[in-house]
Amino acid sequence: MTAFTETQTTPPSQDAVDLARALRAAFQRMPERRRQRCTVPPTGDAGIDRPVLVEAFDGSDHYAGVIVRGERDDAGTWRLDEAFTLLTLDHGDGADAALVACNGWNCHVERL
Repeated sequence: MTAFTETQTTPPSQDAVDLARALRAAFQRMPERRRQRCTVPPTGDAGIDRPVLVEAFDGSDHYAGVIVRGERDDAGTWRLDEAFTLLTLDHGDGADAALVACNGWNCHVERL
């Protein structure tokens, strides 16, 4: 697995800023029951939410989004070699957000 660290100081790209805002708006439209599955709700701030691109190692699928559930280390950094949940708009259902379960040990994750 390839991963980024959450201590990077590179400012988020404009695409990441736009995605973070769109995901926050879509999250607000989700049913409450589904929103409760997100242990870290999106803020809409790309510097905090840190949008990522997740791609299966075999290239069969990829999603852009923000991690909203998963294991963290003692410093609060997402453990990207574990299972995590991604909030994304990359699912073909328009402006509605979807929660995608990702197996960190079987994907490449990079910051947008």
